[in-house]
Amino acid sequence: MRSLLTLVIVGAIAFILVGMYVAPSQPDMRTWYLRNACEHLDKLSPKICQPMREADGARRI
Repeated sequence: MRSLLTLVIVGAIAFILVGMYVAPSQPDMRTWYLRNACEHLDKLSPKICQPMREADGARRI
């Protein structure tokens, strides 16, 4: 049970870190995060999705 809890926590942290550092440079992943995940991640902290929004804004100009 402890290892399952550890796995869930590590998965959640990895999901957030991918959103912050990998997704801004990957257009398909960035789009998915902006459409589906940022709604929930913004409840934790608006700074999590900020790099994706900046990269998406730079791409559209």
